[in-house]
Amino acid sequence: MTQQVLADLIEIERTSLSQIETGAYNPSADTMIKISDALKRPLGDIFFNPDVLKFETNAFLVIQDQYENTSMRR
Repeated sequence: MTQQVLADLIEIERTSLSQIETGAYNPSADTMIKISDALKRPLGDIFFNPDVLKFETNAFLVIQDQYENTSMRR
């Protein structure tokens, strides 16, 4: 799923989504819920994942990889 597709699903600008991904912008609770619903992942897995924070990687990329790998197995 591209940034644009996710941004369209949750009805925000792609640039805003990019800023959320990089930590430059903190999303509202409503936006966090929309992202969680769109990715079909618990909110905590996306925004409060200690493994992602520990390795300073991008939470969306980790969750997106998991989502795409799960979708491909179906």
